[in-house]
Amino acid sequence: MKRYCVIGEKLGHTLSPKIHALYFGKTGIDGSYGAVELPRESMENARGFLSGYDGVNVTIPYKQTVIGSLDGLSDEARGIGAVNTVFNDGGKLIGYNTDPFGFTAMLASRGLGNVRGRKAYVLGYGGAARSVLYALKKGGADVTVVSRDPVGAGKDGYRAISYAELGRESGYLLVNATPVGMYPREGASPVGADVIKNFDVLADLVYNPMLTEFLSIGLSLGKRAVGGLYMLVAQAVGSQRIWQGRKHTKRLIDGIYLELSKDVFAENGNIWLVGMPGSGKSTLGAAIAEYTGRRFVDADEYIVKTNDGMTIAEMFRKGEDFFRGKESEAMARLAREKGLVIATGGGCIERETNVDCMRLSGIAVYIDRPVGAIAADVDCASRPLLADGPQRIAALYDRRKDKYLAAGQVRVKNTAGKRAALGRLSRACSFAKNTGRTL
Repeated sequence: MKRYCVIGEKLGHTLSPKIHALYFGKTGIDGSYGAVELPRESMENARGFLSGYDGVNVTIPYKQTVIGSLDGLSDEARGIGAVNTVFNDGGKLIGYNTDPFGFTAMLASRGLGNVRGRKAYVLGYGGAARSVLYALKKGGADVTVVSRDPVGAGKDGYRAISYAELGRESGYLLVNATPVGMYPREGASPVGADVIKNFDVLADLVYNPMLTEFLSIGLSLGKRAVGGLYMLVAQAVGSQRIWQGRKHTKRLIDGIYLELSKDVFAENGNIWLVGMPGSGKSTLGAAIAEYTGRRFVDADEYIVKTNDGMTIAEMFRKGEDFFRGKESEAMARLAREKGLVIATGGGCIERETNVDCMRLSGIAVYIDRPVGAIAADVDCASRPLLADGPQRIAALYDRRKDKYLAAGQVRVKNTAGKRAALGRLSRACSFAKNTGRTL
């Protein structure tokens, strides 16, 4: 059995052992992975310790200190000046840094990875920020560092500005590479809405909580947003790619991320149900809410309630964009709440920012019901987008089916009656707390 571990000064809340255990389980590799807290003085000559493992991950505060115990560095590690992965290659210790791979994969996971020629601003200039800057520069972005010491950051060749100057800037991507907003100091953001409104995409390296105040402000403004848990998983798989000497697919990273997300959201995460009108979201949602002890919310009813009773039909008479805007506002508010089961509107997946809300606050489940069964049951007259009759249902499904599949992290087929669908939904939401009720 191959032996691996993560080293750091304090590792009480590390998720690394869980991530690598999932990796071993999904790949069939015979390996063990532990967490070892080391005092600072032991890092002066850590070679003996490192040599006892096939591979080691390194976290704060040792990403730079460990370099003195190594025989060589990868281009990324040398360029960043920090190591997060050590490979014992037949007794030769080589340092790597997989954080740039993890950050790039995080953006790509939500279709946000095209940064070439676009303006990107990185908050902070610590070790995490330098990995992000390395990845963005390699991707061809026009990069700016935002630092409390812009003169110091500028010495490394980056354009650097102060936080005060940031208010006059705008661009594609704004990255929080500081610990602001991290547990237990949730509720804080490194910048406010006056800054965030000037950017299209927000990325936060913090993963506890998943939905930081920084990202929440962005979602409330209709911005795209992605959190740090995916980066954590991807950089871990990047380490395994080095240790095992083989490439791994996005599907593997997604699978580990989903299982880890279920753990993260076990106690108070939201269950979001997406699918066509008439797919059974409300019926199944109310039942699974009772089963899991969560509160059920029908998103369309919530939108009406929070807009002074204006009906969905009245909103659509102001234009579909008007309604979609109100829908996105509601999704952002619901994402801030905990322990909900939410039956979303059939068209919520038309805006990717709504999917971001779901991914950052819980698990999204696609309720897939045959179009023919839906057409037989749905009252088209009561739904603005189906006013043209049953033929409209098929057209809508053809337009949306790929978006449903992409939005749903798991897929539940509603083809054999309510009881069978509830059983599938219960298994899909295995992170949900069972209150002892029966389905």
